[in-house]
Amino acid sequence: MDTFSTFFLLSLLLLFSCLSLSAAQNITQIKSDESILLALKSHITSDPHNILKNNWSSGTSFCTWRGVTCDSRRSRVTELDISDMGLEGSIPQEIGNLSSLVYLDISGNSFHGRLPKDICMHNNLQRLKLLNLSANYLEGDIPSSLYQCPQLESIDLSRNSFGGYVPAQIWNITLLKVLDLSENNLRGMSLSLY
Repeated sequence: MDTFSTFFLLSLLLLFSCLSLSAAQNITQIKSDESILLALKSHITSDPHNILKNNWSSGTSFCTWRGVTCDSRRSRVTELDISDMGLEGSIPQEIGNLSSLVYLDISGNSFHGRLPKDICMHNNLQRLKLLNLSANYLEGDIPSSLYQCPQLESIDLSRNSFGGYVPAQIWNITLLKVLDLSENNLRGMSLSLY
């Protein structure tokens, strides 16, 4: 076999290996998105209209689940809008691993407990532009890791029970246009910039 044929054959083999690896990684990410949504469903303690119970099941594509929007090219979750569904439960830490998420709206429900403190850490939610958690029963501190979501344009945490101080890091979100923290138990700004 001449040098050109050997080079061509090795190039094809390398290309095939890269494509196979990329496809396997995409399948893993898709399965991961589904498992994150199922983790959220498992944290729902009340679904009075059976919206998630009857619709969110592993027997159907999660991209067809109510409140879930995926990008058409890679089948990754880009929007999660489960607002005003009467849901009760807590927000699992896994929600921060929806790495293609742009829009998250769980407003107008009865979610309680704390917002995961590292929701935006470790390059999580790097594409997130809108975060609406208003009109729930969330409590505790507002996570300082929110500043690590660099694309955030709108944060609505109003009408909850968040306490403590507003983390000063929140002002490091350079694209932020809307910040609504009204009707909480906040005491002012934190001065620590860690």
